[in-house]
Formats: sequence, structure tokens, C-alpha cells
Amino acid sequence: MAQQEIIDLLSEMVKIPSISSDKDHRDDVDASAQFVENLFADLGLNTQVIKVAGGMPAVLAHTEIDPDKKTVLLYAHHDVQPVGDINLWKTDPFIPEVIDGRLFGRGSGDDKSGVVIHYNVIKQLKNELPVNIKVFIEGEEEIGSPTMATFIEQNREALEADVIVIADSGNVKIGVPTVTTTLRGLADGIIEVDQPMRPIHSGVGGGVVPDAFMVLSKIIASFHDEKGNLMIEGLTPTDMQVTELEESFLKKMLGSEEIHLFDTESISKRLWLEPALDVLAIDAPAVKDAVNLVIPKAKAKVSLRLPPTEDPEHAMKMLEEHVMKNIPWNASVKFIPNSKGSGVVADPNKPFTKELVKNFNSIWKNDTAFIGIGGSIPFANDFVREFPNAELVLIGAGDEELGNAHAPNESVQIDHIEMLIDSLVKTLKNI
Repeated sequence: MAQQEIIDLLSEMVKIPSISSDKDHRDDVDASAQFVENLFADLGLNTQVIKVAGGMPAVLAHTEIDPDKKTVLLYAHHDVQPVGDINLWKTDPFIPEVIDGRLFGRGSGDDKSGVVIHYNVIKQLKNELPVNIKVFIEGEEEIGSPTMATFIEQNREALEADVIVIADSGNVKIGVPTVTTTLRGLADGIIEVDQPMRPIHSGVGGGVVPDAFMVLSKIIASFHDEKGNLMIEGLTPTDMQVTELEESFLKKMLGSEEIHLFDTESISKRLWLEPALDVLAIDAPAVKDAVNLVIPKAKAKVSLRLPPTEDPEHAMKMLEEHVMKNIPWNASVKFIPNSKGSGVVADPNKPFTKELVKNFNSIWKNDTAFIGIGGSIPFANDFVREFPNAELVLIGAGDEELGNAHAPNESVQIDHIEMLIDSLVKTLKNI
């Protein structure tokens, strides 16, 4: 297949501003779904656009099903993130432009490239299908897939498969084919300090009673030791082999050579396989609004990323216990649990993934890397829960080096798309 064909198709998709989080772009999300449906219908697949109550339009498609063949589900999403600060873009986010082998535009890497990959894989295989192929192109991934559980419940037969290929991850570096093997889970909550007193002048009450920020800062400080190690007891890291990231590469991703990192034996394991806690927000008066009062109330939201194999119910309990054990000065504090979700382990030793890695290593110039994702992907959790016997495969054409997913100047390597297509076609033929 010619790279120009890839560029032309991806460009047509990028031109549609399918921002699922913006009500002013609802028509664009609908237009994007219709474009995708027409795309797969033109290949001769049975297609339909489906929207469950309160959800965004998704596309389901499938080849004719032969019960004697294995079934592979190909997943991507057609919705995109908002543009953000338009002044930070070097090109128009919805006028695709190819520069030095990369196509720039919102959604180019995340995740309209995934749709282009799946389309071309089926196009090459359709006349002699080695497996049954189902396609699921979601329309609300960028808002957290809120109706995914309902969608699966209502369309289980259309989604059930032996292998689920999710083309919504990415490559750790340019030119390095990558398989994502783990996603971390999540448990977050609110720490609420509510001292049983009225706001009082600091000249009257200061020095005899702790203000809410003193209490909150003591609790927050208890989460880590001086080396940055997490001090919450009872959480167990996941034991897996992953490709090691260099410190210089991580600093490049963080956008600063000056940033000081925690001292850790393995950056990759800390990012992908171990628990990590951050303070996301604090409710407090702004400095410009400060007055001489001892403040009795304050809140903080904390987010605990979990090892992929950690039980979120257990982790939430450990988080709450830590907070309650570290309340200073007998202050009035409560912990309010919020959202939680399981991590995911995609075993790289299963048949499809092993065959895919073999083909990666023969088609790409560099050997395959195995990485985790420090965050969570809600829809992946839903797939694992609902289809526990399916082999999950997480790949993607984007890259963490220049891809800028969710950020200004998002882009994707055209040759990454081409090599992913070739790798998947070869794998499906051999599997």
C-alpha cells in the first residue's frame, strides 16, 4: 500500500473536528461516525452506527462469520480531544499537514490512525479472510467511555471475540514497535479537614489551635518519605519485565532538563508497576484573598495509581487507613472515597501477541519494547471484565517522543502506520 493512500485517508478523518467533550461539536462527532461506517461498508462489511442512551455514536462492523474460524475484534476510537490553546499550535489542528514524515493534526495519532490501520488491514485480507473480523470504533473514549458497560451489555454478541486488538496505545520511541502489557488501576478520594471552631483572628487563636492547612499538610507529608517512596502499607507492586526508560528520555517527556527526579532503582517499574500518589487539588482561599484568620476547613483530592494486579477495593481501604492513622493533633478529619478502577495485564506470552512480536521484529528496524501505561483506560477494564477469556493486545501508531497526544501539535509517523498494518496483516495470516 502507498503511503499517500494512508495520508489521504487520515487527512480526511482529521478534518472532522469530532470533539466528544464539546456539545458544539455533536454534529461533527455524528459526521465522524458516519464517515467511519461508510469506510467499512465500502469494504463489504456489515456495518451500523449505534448510540446507547446518553452516549456518543459508535460504529460496529463485521465480516461474514465462519464458526470454524477464530474471531478477532479490532478497536479504535474516532473522537478527539479539544484543541486547547490554539496559539501553541504550529499548524491548524484540523487542517492536516505532513512535515518530515509526520502528519500533524488533532486526532492524527490518538486515535484516527487506529481507524486507518484497521481499515487497511481488512482491505488487504478481505478476499481471503484467515479469521472472522469484527470492528468497534468508539465515539466517547476521550470523555472516559461513560456508556461502555451499557454498550457491551447491549451488543455483547457483536463484540465477543477470541482476540481483542486495541489500537489506542503507542510506541515508546520513534521507530520502536511497542506492546503495552499493563495499565495501572486507580483509587482516589477527598481528605476533608473540618475543625469544630469558627474562623478566628490569627492574633487571637494562632498558636493554640492548628489551622486546617497545618492538619492537611501533615497528612499529605505522611504519604512519602524523604526519598519519595510511598508510605501507604499493604500495596504490592506487580512483578513483570518491562523495557527500561532512560532518565534523559523521561526528562524530555516532562519537558525539562532541570527537573529533579526521585531516586528509584527503575523508572519504568515506578511508572508502570508500582503504586504512586499525587495531590490533584486543594480547596483553599487564594493568596490574594487572604485575611488574618485561622482557617478551620480545607479539602484535598488525592489520586492513588495502583499496580496493575492490585485490588482497587483493598487499595481504597489502605488509603483511607493511612489517612486516619496520620491525623495530627487529634484534629477533625474524614476521608471520602471517590472513584476506583482495576488495572489491566495484557499477557505478552499469549499466541497472538507472540506472533505479532515476531512480525514486529522482522518488519521494523528495532526490536519490540514492552511498556506499561501509568494511567488507566476505562474501556480496557470493561473489556477485561466482560470478556475474561479473550486475549488483549494493546498497540498503536502514536509515539511518546513527538506524538503530543492531547497536547498542541499532535502528530503521527506515517511509516509507523504502514508498518503496523503490515505487521497485523502478517500476524492474522499466520495465526
